[in-house]
Amino acid sequence: MSTDKQPTTIGALATTTRLLVRSGIEIGHTLEAMLADGDPLTAEVQLGEKLFLSRILSVDPEGRTFVVACSASREANFALLTAASTTFTCNHRGAHYGFIAGAPREAEQGGAVAIRFAFPVAVYAHQRREQSRIEAPPRVPLRCEIAWGPLSFDAEVVDISLDGFGAIIYDAGIYLAPGTRLERARIIHPQRAPVVVDLDVRHACRVQLRDGTPAIRAGCRFLGAPQDLNDLIRLFVTDLDAGR
Repeated sequence: MSTDKQPTTIGALATTTRLLVRSGIEIGHTLEAMLADGDPLTAEVQLGEKLFLSRILSVDPEGRTFVVACSASREANFALLTAASTTFTCNHRGAHYGFIAGAPREAEQGGAVAIRFAFPVAVYAHQRREQSRIEAPPRVPLRCEIAWGPLSFDAEVVDISLDGFGAIIYDAGIYLAPGTRLERARIIHPQRAPVVVDLDVRHACRVQLRDGTPAIRAGCRFLGAPQDLNDLIRLFVTDLDAGR
């Protein structure tokens, strides 16, 4: 597991009231902070007839899964395991959080039966307790043009966190060793001017895309002008009160 990650809440809540977070790194940070604080996790099941009350037992940022304890209600547990997805809510450090998690399956944690879920694709946070639901905007594809010595190739930026750590995915035939510096990479946004950053490669692993194509996912530190980095982060951490 990367040592760059520390359990934190979403730092921007200090300056805004509503956030939609789509960064997988920040979502992992938030779930880890809920785990550390032992916050209760709730979900309404069976059309709201039953309440699932539990807590997070473990978080696996690399595998992008988290495990929750079974509740005292056998019917509620069964409803979660047989549902395609579940909407969870949690009051954490002065904010009310909501997120949808899917791919439930039975797991074992500490010798007891538990339920494992895939990471949510987004987390909604509000500083006042509010049950409003919003639809996450579609993820904006970000193509990254990289020139590395005599080699030029394209990558896709798939994540970036508030502290400037993120991930890119690129062709499986390209090897970038940890410690590699990729200078003046151009990140292309479909509706904005290109952003130029340096990328410090921290780690890399082989992955398989949804269509079965092999690829490399590299964790990187994004280095650039503060405004450029802020523009990138806003694509993954969206201030919902902007312009209100």
